[in-house]
Amino acid sequence: MNFYLANYSKGQMKIQQMAFVLVALMIFFALVSLFYFSIRVSNLEKGVVELREDEAKELVRKLAASPEFAWTATDCASCIDLDKVILLKNRKAYSGFWNLDYLAVERVYPSKQGECSKGSYPNCNSITIINKTGAFGTPAWSYVALCRHEFSKSNYVRCELGRIFAAGKGIQ
Repeated sequence: MNFYLANYSKGQMKIQQMAFVLVALMIFFALVSLFYFSIRVSNLEKGVVELREDEAKELVRKLAASPEFAWTATDCASCIDLDKVILLKNRKAYSGFWNLDYLAVERVYPSKQGECSKGSYPNCNSITIINKTGAFGTPAWSYVALCRHEFSKSNYVRCELGRIFAAGKGIQ
C-alpha cells in the first residue's frame, strides 16, 4: 500500500507544479498586457492633444478668412482688415458669435505699444476683441497679414505682419 501512496503523491506533486507554472504564466502575460496597454493609452493621449492643437490652429486660420476679418478674398486669402477689426472690438454682439473666451489680433512688425482704441489707432500694438474672465489656457495663434488703407501721404494699402490668437473651452 505504501507503493501506491508514493505514486499518488508524485502525480499530485506534478499536477501542483503544472498548476503553479500555469498561474505564473497567466500573471506574466497579465503584466505584459498591462504594460502594453498603458503605453498605448499614453500614446493615445498624446495623439488627442496633437489633434486638439491642430484643430485650434485650423480654427484660427478660418477666423482670419471669415468675412468679419477678411481684407478681400481676391487680393489676399489670409489678410485681415484692421479697420474691420477695430470696429468689431466695440461691438458686444460678437462676443458670443464665435463661442470663444479670448480673441485678439496683435501686430508683430513693426512693433508699437499699447492696446488699440479708436483714438490710438493705427499707432498701437494689439486689438482684443473678446476677453472673457477665467482661465482659458494657452491661446492658439497663426501668422496673418494685417492690412489697412493709408491716407496720410497718398491713398495706398499698407500690410504688416501680425498674429491672430484664439482660445476657448472647446479648443484647449
